[in-house]
Amino acid sequence: MRGLMMGRFQPFHLGHLDLAKQILNECDEVIIAITSSQFNYLKKDPFTAGERIEMIHNSLKESSLDLTRCFVISIENQFNVATWASYLKSALPNFAKVYSGNTYVSMLLGDSGIDVVTPVFLDRTQFNATKIRSMIVSDENWKDCVPNAVYELLTKINAKNRLAVISKSDTNPTEH
Repeated sequence: MRGLMMGRFQPFHLGHLDLAKQILNECDEVIIAITSSQFNYLKKDPFTAGERIEMIHNSLKESSLDLTRCFVISIENQFNVATWASYLKSALPNFAKVYSGNTYVSMLLGDSGIDVVTPVFLDRTQFNATKIRSMIVSDENWKDCVPNAVYELLTKINAKNRLAVISKSDTNPTEH
């Protein structure tokens, strides 16, 4: 049986890693679906799908999780919300249940007959990607919020500079 977790993972943090471990304790395999894969270099979505795949893969590997039990897949957002559940079923390997704390996601998938589990989350005020991005820009101690593999990648790509430049830009291609 496979469990599915979805998110933008901007960046992948220790709360996400903990959820992957929870799913692997309850299921044979985990599918980690990176949503909004078409967005990058934006305030809300600063990292590319490739960077997020690397963050997640390296974090799972660093945590000694069995990578043969893990799928990391990027998917684009769908604009027809009513057909989103069928899109997930066609774009992803077969899954038995979705782990989500998002009530909107739970409603949409539940209405389509998909089993949704509300997981136990680590402290969501501490492990919050929006907060972590802000901490990176303001030089706060964000290293303790992410797996070491994520810290190394974000340092390598100079995420602080990217986030600072994006935050000062008036360019926002997703708003009209």
